[in-house]
Amino acid sequence: MAASRRQLILTESARLFSERGSSATTIREIADAVGLNSGTLYHYFNSKDAIFSEILTSFLTDLVQRYEAVLTGTGTARHRLGLMVRVSLEVADQHPYATEIYQNELESLSALPGYTQIAEAVDFSHHAWHEITEEGVRNGEFNSGIDPFEFQRMMRECVFQSVRWHRKTLAADIESITATVTSVFLDGFAPARPDAVPEPEPAPVSERHPQPPATTSVHEPAGDAVDALRSELDALRSDMRAMHNLVESLSKPAESDIGGD
Repeated sequence: MAASRRQLILTESARLFSERGSSATTIREIADAVGLNSGTLYHYFNSKDAIFSEILTSFLTDLVQRYEAVLTGTGTARHRLGLMVRVSLEVADQHPYATEIYQNELESLSALPGYTQIAEAVDFSHHAWHEITEEGVRNGEFNSGIDPFEFQRMMRECVFQSVRWHRKTLAADIESITATVTSVFLDGFAPARPDAVPEPEPAPVSERHPQPPATTSVHEPAGDAVDALRSELDALRSDMRAMHNLVESLSKPAESDIGGD
């Protein structure tokens, strides 16, 4: 019973710390949340800081254990980075609000009892992400033109921000978050393009020259043949004008039809 009550205090305190912040949360509010008076609460924890410290220490201890297993495990760097994403989400789900508390209270952590243990756990966690990323660069799995430190930091931060965004449905969303983060960071968001020789960029309109039609070229006849062709064209133009005049005259009504009775 004492163990379950102690866990309830940690869970409710974590919720209050994430919603209000540690400094704005009182022992009385924590006691009210778990149905105890303030005096009884001190039988379980001697201070609010002790509660706060245990929430983070417990979370980070479990995280380090899971990261150690991934770091020393087998598989490609890509596979193990995917595992890092998954175990991060699983541990965050098992320790509700610990991730959010760490992000919100980062600047005040050094004042906590047990800060040395917290700092060591955080350092190891960052090392695990960095080590796997660098291994992938060395093996040619990842882009050597991207700073591995910056890459793993962005990926890691995205994972833990996702916990905040999906807190209410985190357990159900672990698979989809893992797949999305892994795909975006390791495959990119642009669609894959088949290997092909790139087509040259079209010239600006002002620089383009009209191209001859793709038909059999016709060479202009020379000499007398040119003169004969011009004469035929002149005759054809004359015939066309005559036909045009004839059509116009036929289309006009006769004078006897205008203004009839």
